[in-house]
Amino acid sequence: MRVDAFLADTAEVVNGKIYALGGGWNTIFVRQFPAQHRRLAVAVTVHVPFTDTNVSHNLEVTLVTEDGETYPIGLRPDDQGNPQPVRAMGGEFTLGRPAHLADGFEQVACFAFTFDGLRFDKARLLSWVVSIDGEELARLPMRVQNAQQ
Repeated sequence: MRVDAFLADTAEVVNGKIYALGGGWNTIFVRQFPAQHRRLAVAVTVHVPFTDTNVSHNLEVTLVTEDGETYPIGLRPDDQGNPQPVRAMGGEFTLGRPAHLADGFEQVACFAFTFDGLRFDKARLLSWVVSIDGEELARLPMRVQNAQQ
């Protein structure tokens, strides 16, 4: 399986295609810390080989620090309503094998993950990691740094 991914200001999937605005960057410039970034998106295309169609796969996107620790990408209430950090997004997907698909031809699945209000406490290097079935298949480095005055 092969994965292509990029960062954008926003992205969505419509009719199996990724529509993105402000794509192709790797640095967030902030005036001061702590900082909150309005919105960013991780756009992903998964190229599924013919032999991996009709099989359920698990896609996961995480943000990790230079030390390999997962970085919170949001908050979700627990059973008592207390906010708990979210450390991954994704889910299961299955691509079929339509009758007109030629033997050996791959299928492509598109995904867009949007993150609003990410908080950063200091300048740092992070990486968005895209994994399928527990295997890392793409890594997008992202820097958060002070803007030059």
